[in-house]
Amino acid sequence: MKWTELTSPSLGALSHGTICVLPLGATEQHGPHLPVGADQLIADALAERLDAACGGKLLLLPGLPATCSEHHMAFPGTLTLDHETCARVVMQLIQSAARHGFRRFFVLNAHGGNMAIGGVIAEQVAKLLPEVDAVFGTWFRMASEALRPLVEGAYPAVGHACEFETSLIMALRGELVNESAIADGGTPPDSNLLRFDLLSGGPTVRAVPFDRITTNGVWGKPSLATAKKGTAILEIVLPAIRRLLQAHWPDAPGLDGRSETPANCDTGGAACTR
Repeated sequence: MKWTELTSPSLGALSHGTICVLPLGATEQHGPHLPVGADQLIADALAERLDAACGGKLLLLPGLPATCSEHHMAFPGTLTLDHETCARVVMQLIQSAARHGFRRFFVLNAHGGNMAIGGVIAEQVAKLLPEVDAVFGTWFRMASEALRPLVEGAYPAVGHACEFETSLIMALRGELVNESAIADGGTPPDSNLLRFDLLSGGPTVRAVPFDRITTNGVWGKPSLATAKKGTAILEIVLPAIRRLLQAHWPDAPGLDGRSETPANCDTGGAACTR
């Protein structure tokens, strides 16, 4: 159930044990073939399908129109917030909901640029809102081991506007993919100690503007993307997230094990609504 679609009395009547989900994506360039809202589309779709799998008992907060995308600003269409502003906005959204009595928050992240500040946000919530329990999770890291066998391309295959992200948008909103413009891109680092991809963090951290490592905004192999692969990703990621929520908040509404919905559920259909 979406926060923005409920009435004030309906929100006030909800159990304070309800899990609030904040889908966090980005608005930034995704190569010549994907829309700039790709990350937010993915975050919102995951949140909606997760809610459906929990019987429509989760409470979905509205996502942010822009997050931390400074490294993409050389490419048109990117919107960005600095780390401090992004952290403060997320914190204030959580704090606002907490003032209405909600105590459980899951920040469902779909953008690599939010991962560093995500750890800070989790720490700040624990420090400043001790009555709140907040978990920050990034979909491609939460299920990385199970997702790795789906990777077909040689390194780098999954990074940005890549084999995985393109597959997901093909599965979710195929009409938004300009397939005639799909082209691989990205320059691998010159040391193995600098290697990382969507699924694995590297042993070192190096912040590089994207225009220094790709000419077309792509880092990976979208040429290997398919809608079928996108559906397979959803079928791995959604149960992994649900298992986390069920283990951490087993008494939360919708997590008693009785509500389960396929990953390809049409959340606009009657079977997938509250």
